[in-house]
Amino acid sequence: MSRKLTYDTWLFGAAMLIVVVGLVMIYSASAIMTMQKAGSDNPYYFITRQCVWLLAGSAVMFALMHVDVRRLRDRRIIYASMGLVLLGLIVALFQPAINGKHRWIVMPFFQVQPSEFAKPVIILFIAWFLAKREERINELTTTLLPLACVIALFTGLIVLEDFGTASTIVLVAAGMIFAAGIAWNRVVLFSMMAIPAAAALALSAAYRRDRLFTFLNPEADPLGKGFQAMQSLIAIGTGGFHGLGIGNGRQKLFFLPEPHTDFIFSIIGEELGFIGAIALIGAFAFLVWRGFRVARFAQERFDFYAALGFTLLIGVQALINVSVALCLLPTKGLPLPLVSYGGSSLITSLIAVGMLLNLSQQST
Repeated sequence: MSRKLTYDTWLFGAAMLIVVVGLVMIYSASAIMTMQKAGSDNPYYFITRQCVWLLAGSAVMFALMHVDVRRLRDRRIIYASMGLVLLGLIVALFQPAINGKHRWIVMPFFQVQPSEFAKPVIILFIAWFLAKREERINELTTTLLPLACVIALFTGLIVLEDFGTASTIVLVAAGMIFAAGIAWNRVVLFSMMAIPAAAALALSAAYRRDRLFTFLNPEADPLGKGFQAMQSLIAIGTGGFHGLGIGNGRQKLFFLPEPHTDFIFSIIGEELGFIGAIALIGAFAFLVWRGFRVARFAQERFDFYAALGFTLLIGVQALINVSVALCLLPTKGLPLPLVSYGGSSLITSLIAVGMLLNLSQQST
């Protein structure tokens, strides 16, 4: 008798719970500052736009849940997706700068951030590549160097727009390659090349140097370069154990920059307190565990690597965002998956969830 295919309802429930928390906190964090941020006196401006993106992302998620996995393994589809994303990354470099960055392609009614869509495309490529070359993972010229060149091409373009996103992709790719069984001597070799290169890149731009030195001592300039970090810590510290209550936070009142995007976890800590912050982290941990479970019981090697990659994508990005809010890492422009305001980020996160749900029904 053939096995009945079912989705991981626990994974779906955890993802939707996080999305609901995000909608509530986006409204709480943004309602009072829409005039300053968007030039609108409508307090529902940001939450309305996020709901529109949620509908679009949900449609993509449900479509991916029902796509035949064999299509996702088709190299023609993977190469075509990579070509489109690569084109988008190049076009974004010639778009008008927004907040000093060339991250977005500006459309008549919305903006698209191609670096976000590069994440799932690169994960699918690495999963397909590793599934084909798994037995030769330690061959330098036929496996590791071609893979490194592709990753370097995409991250090289992305780092011109967003160092944090490029770092996330590299970490996810490293986790997938490590799971393929790469030898330790290869790990040491690439680490010896990657770490100095990353350090040189981090110090190559003035704003990156400022972020790094500010991270080491934010108190040195609390009203200047250390302002974001100090305001984030004030928000989380003010929340205490129980929090001030939804809507009662004070740091979003033009103190904490970008409270509805990069620093939304700080508002969660202030309004929901330690209990709410830990509950959200627990929801992410549960989601990541279910994702790893999908990878563990995958029947095909492509399914294993894809599930691992999409799980790491959510987990690594959430870990980085929370660490930045807690001043455990230098400030980066990375949103909290499924929570922060932003259409491209939300759709990418829902793509990851949709892929995991699709792959979960293929697991034993």
